[in-house]
Amino acid sequence: MAHIAVRELRNNTRQVLDRVDAGETITITVDGRPAAELRKLNTRPRFVTREWFVATFATTWTGDDDLAGDNLAAEIRSLAPDTTDDLPWR
Repeated sequence: MAHIAVRELRNNTRQVLDRVDAGETITITVDGRPAAELRKLNTRPRFVTREWFVATFATTWTGDDDLAGDNLAAEIRSLAPDTTDDLPWR
């Protein structure tokens, strides 16, 4: 893990963020003491292709039993928990 002074972060912000984006974790120091840590965020894609969706859920939901729809709905909720399903209709 690399350590850089806050001054270097201020003067070379873009280069430091490029290093973080490449997967490096960097500790920011103030007066030689560790103050913060920069690391790449674990992000997931906001949108998926139709092909990925079908390939992922074709094996999960067969439609052969009564619970298949509930299983699919639960799986979709786990992938996209932020929905508007609870908002009232106008």
